Amino acid sequence: MPGRPLTRRTAVVSAVGSALAAPLVLTSCDIDPPASTDGASPAPAPPPEDAELVATVVAELVRAGAVLEAATLSVPDLTPALAPVAAAHADHLALLAEAVADADVPTSAPPAIASGRARALAVVQRSERRLQREVGQACRLAASGDLARVLASVAASTAQHGAALADPAVEQEAAP
Repeated sequence: MPGRPLTRRTAVVSAVGSALAAPLVLTSCDIDPPASTDGASPAPAPPPEDAELVATVVAELVRAGAVLEAATLSVPDLTPALAPVAAAHADHLALLAEAVADADVPTSAPPAIASGRARALAVVQRSERRLQREVGQACRLAASGDLARVLASVAASTAQHGAALADPAVEQEAAP
């Protein structure tokens, strides 16, 4: 029994339906199954390579925070635009620093930033691109699915803030 002929509209509707159903199918998969709660065995320690990745990301967050601090010290008018970025970095740092020994959390002196809103904003934008690149690389290298998800969230947040800082309205405010 022949069915209806496949039209362009039917093909598009079918493709869109499949695209919308795919996440539902994928979310039923468990990348990292939850740890057993029967007390039979303790949760495995995170892989050593993940500890190194976390330490690297923590160091990058500290460096990026120092750049934000220097930019707001150099050009206080940038504080409203940079405050959400600094808050996000502080939250990410607090989350990831728990996985790093206190002795391993680096400090970073704020770099010298030339005065001028446009210059300070350009330095911050470069710093945010570097942070996003480093976190994205760490995300791809993570052995733990949970860590990869956290790092992907950090990278997405950094990308959003970087896009907001590149908004022409922010750059226009930065013009002298």
